[in-house]
Amino acid sequence: MNAEWTGGPDQLLEADEQRREAAWRFRHAGVPLLKLWTYYYGIGGDVDELSLDAYLNEALHLPAAQVGLVATAMTELTRDDAQ
Repeated sequence: MNAEWTGGPDQLLEADEQRREAAWRFRHAGVPLLKLWTYYYGIGGDVDELSLDAYLNEALHLPAAQVGLVATAMTELTRDDAQ
C-alpha cells in the first residue's frame, strides 16, 4: 500500500477494484506500456513509467486523480486502435 494512503477500508476496497480493472484492461487491450505511459503523461499524468507498470501489475496504489488519467489514456488509445 502507498505510504501516503489515508482512505478508510471502503476506499481501499474501491481502489483495489479500480486497480484490478485497469490491470485487466491493460492486459487485454494490447497497448504497449510505453505508448500508454506517453499518452498518460501527455494528458497530465505525473508518475513515471516504472510506477505505472507497477500499478498495472497490481503492485502499487495511485492517487485517484492519476487512476482517472490512466483510465482516460487507456480509453482514448483503445478507441484510436479500434478505428
